[in-house]
Amino acid sequence: MSSTRIIICMDIFGITFSWFTLAYYAYWAVLIYVTLQIIHQYTISSRASAWLFTVYLIPFFGLGLYFIFGVKRKKRKIFKQKLTDDQNSLEDYLVKFNAKSAQAIQDLSPKLKQFHGLSEMVYREGCSRITLKNHLQLLENGEQKFPQLIKDLNTAEHTIHIEYYTFKFDHIGYQIVDILIKKAKQGVTVRFIYDDYGSLGLDKRVMMRMRSHGIEVNPFSEIRLFAFADRLNYRNHRKIVVIDGKIGYLGGINVSDDYTNDRSLGDNKRYWRDTHVRIEGHAVAYIQYIFLNDWNFCAGQKIKIEDQLGGPFDYLDKSEQKLVQVVSSGPDSPQPSILFSILYAIHSAQSEILITTPYFIPSTSLLKALKIAVLSGVKVRILVPTVSDARIVDAAAQSYYYELLEVGVEIYKYTKGFVHSKTIVVDGFLSIIGTANFDERSFELNFEINVLVYDEDFAEQLSESFADDLKQAKQLSVDSWEQRSAIKIFVEKLARLVSPIL
Repeated sequence: MSSTRIIICMDIFGITFSWFTLAYYAYWAVLIYVTLQIIHQYTISSRASAWLFTVYLIPFFGLGLYFIFGVKRKKRKIFKQKLTDDQNSLEDYLVKFNAKSAQAIQDLSPKLKQFHGLSEMVYREGCSRITLKNHLQLLENGEQKFPQLIKDLNTAEHTIHIEYYTFKFDHIGYQIVDILIKKAKQGVTVRFIYDDYGSLGLDKRVMMRMRSHGIEVNPFSEIRLFAFADRLNYRNHRKIVVIDGKIGYLGGINVSDDYTNDRSLGDNKRYWRDTHVRIEGHAVAYIQYIFLNDWNFCAGQKIKIEDQLGGPFDYLDKSEQKLVQVVSSGPDSPQPSILFSILYAIHSAQSEILITTPYFIPSTSLLKALKIAVLSGVKVRILVPTVSDARIVDAAAQSYYYELLEVGVEIYKYTKGFVHSKTIVVDGFLSIIGTANFDERSFELNFEINVLVYDEDFAEQLSESFADDLKQAKQLSVDSWEQRSAIKIFVEKLARLVSPIL
């Protein structure tokens, strides 16, 4: 019995090639092109190395990942139209209602002197000033956030602005949608932004119902075939609500039943630990400003900030003198402002740093900053999940633990469920809370928003919350971490090689 070998060939300029040979040379031509592109585009060597490792280690699939996630378009050009000229109006508003000189604010809170450089840097980079008259409410988990949010939404008289990375039409989602429809019928202007990737699968019928009642609904950057890489890679990770220009919400909690711990919605639900903040006062003007920049970009409108500001907040108690500064960053930012603010906060620490984050993949600069802090006598404690919702991220994060444990950083793994909070407390005075994770995606690719709170009372609340979370956590030790299997260590180091692109 004989077999016949079939070879499909092609004749080019008198030379015969098999299709296999052509595919082979084409693949290597693309691979060399991608290699040159990576070397040319990436100024951060760790990211370049991670992409080179990926495209060479994983044939074909690695190239696909690069073309989807790795191609660095001129992001400033993509989002140039997003920037507005409303900053002067915002400055005029704050001068009118918050006429306090920098020296007066420093006199009000002498401890602010330690972080004067931080506040100045945030202002110079993002034109975001420290605001004086603010009332803050720390909200833990969905069971504290959603009832308060629903209460505030029901009081809206003029505008409701909502922007979420993830918004699900489930039990809590439908509750909020019903309120938005009710308020729209009452004449309240309702604007709704969702991220097309983070909120993938939203029921179009519900959105049509919302629009039919006058709610303006827009995806931040709709995922389309011809702009797939740009739209998928640059995600709007913000969670913002602004009501009548007076009340603002931001933090880690999206709109979904996943963020509540209501057992009636399912016995198998994992406990979700998260943190949000409600702000009433002048800082809301900056949150409104960020929302309107996002809205004008995705809706193609030109709404002016001066028409959307609240105030003057005379009804707030005189004791409400919380100093709050908003910091945001994204592909439209000249610099990674949130990363810079965290680096400055770490370098400014004198006694203690408390960090909670669901995804811990620090850049080289952050890793060195934490080591310098602890070697300078600062107590550094980091709380992370035992298991997050991304195993490869867990593996990559664990590859950093040993070198931090070795210098004296205390690392705790939360055991009660999934900790999704993004908070930092420095020296019992500076608190940072918002949407940014401790990874390069948040600092370089995503649209994010944090607030800096310069206040001892608020820092004490956040520190007590951190201490309570540690009761549900297990501290890692250098000795036990050294005892991990060689295979586990190898897998973690492998994941670390690609961590800059996760």
